[in-house]
Amino acid sequence: MAISLNTRVSQQVTLTPQLQQTIRLLQLSNNELEQELAKAAEDNPLLEFEPNPEIEFNVSQSSERVEQTQNSWTSSNRASQDDDDDWAERYERIAHQQTLLEYVEEQIHLLHISPQERLIITYLAGCLDDRGYLIDDLESIHTEIKNELDSQDSNTFHLLESALKKLQSLDPPGIGGRNLAECLSLQIDRILEKPTPDQSAWELAKYIVNTHLSKVGSKDWLKIKQASSKTEAEVLKAVELIRSLQHNPGAYFDRENDQWILPDVVVKSINKLWIVESNPNARPRISLNGEYAKILKESGQGKADGVLKQKILEASWLIKNIAQREDTILRVANEIVKHQQKFFSMGAIGMKPLVLREIAETLEMHESTISRVTTQKYLSCPLGIFEFKYFFSSQLNSDKGVTISSTAIQELIKRIIQEEPAVKPISDSRIAKLLGDQGYEIARRTVAKYREGMRIPAVHLRKK
Repeated sequence: MAISLNTRVSQQVTLTPQLQQTIRLLQLSNNELEQELAKAAEDNPLLEFEPNPEIEFNVSQSSERVEQTQNSWTSSNRASQDDDDDWAERYERIAHQQTLLEYVEEQIHLLHISPQERLIITYLAGCLDDRGYLIDDLESIHTEIKNELDSQDSNTFHLLESALKKLQSLDPPGIGGRNLAECLSLQIDRILEKPTPDQSAWELAKYIVNTHLSKVGSKDWLKIKQASSKTEAEVLKAVELIRSLQHNPGAYFDRENDQWILPDVVVKSINKLWIVESNPNARPRISLNGEYAKILKESGQGKADGVLKQKILEASWLIKNIAQREDTILRVANEIVKHQQKFFSMGAIGMKPLVLREIAETLEMHESTISRVTTQKYLSCPLGIFEFKYFFSSQLNSDKGVTISSTAIQELIKRIIQEEPAVKPISDSRIAKLLGDQGYEIARRTVAKYREGMRIPAVHLRKK
């Protein structure tokens, strides 16, 4: 009998639990953080948690809704043209109960994958925006986490690519798309997984999405017809199918359902300078129960000691990461307020152009970290309560060499309309001309876009 010894080299990657927790805590709102800490305290007797009376929530209802949702979605649903109404009905029911991130994480939990893969996919899920789009490119994500990956594989980038494909296989269809074309293409792939009477039309729709999507917006049917060698009727049928898709997979999961907002920071004026302070009412009330740990340590032996040490370690990590979360939020808020001093004195007209990259470079943080901090985090000031991301806007240049933010331009448009004669409202073209007289060359279509974004009716609807 021949005896042989086979050696197999395996490659593993691990996203450290500490980093995973840091990222998760950073992206949570105060209301979501309360629920997270309440659950942590239930699982770890060494944590002492006092619910914040300023925040209304019910952990038992939260747990119950999770269980109900998991029972309803134990396997991934596949969309088809015949059950679009079922999709909408199901998502509307789920979306009233949980956020998009919660829903995606539940599905990740049900995947039959390794713990390492689960950690990476969960990290990617945390990079999704409210629409369900992946807001960071894989190269940036890889740069951010590669030092935290414990792997024998020098090329860890392909692991992110594999994880993204698994994320994109989850519901709602189109999740994890990096742009509109990919989002729509992912939805079509789902539909084509099953036989459909419109098979050829959907295949043409995918071709158009991947190669000529911009021509759909401009209604350039001739160029699409020539490029695809299809008839105009076939092209129009495919375009109709494309328009039936969801451009915003996260639309049913509206994050604005919270009835009440607890600001993370407070902005005050001291000696004519606006400064930031942490909101003490928003600070999590959680600590390590040292007395209980001492009792358990004195009574525990052997294996119990190992379990106790793990619980103490987990509690310490959580408390440390909460402190880091508060520090990061405060640092970002400080930079925002330093940059937007005029806003707090003058209102929206004083808003300066600002992009995430500027804050990231100043604080030496990754841009995706700033993105997480500015989402669902709020500051309170004499003008009201504002989400951090409100203070970021693009830059427009005047012919005098002065820059102005798009937010300030919108405020100028609003003021012009507020002061217009009721019997003779001002057209978008006239508004563009008035802004031009002030040195701001803005196209009429840009004025229309900003006006519509502020939900101000068109000129003929404003006439009294």
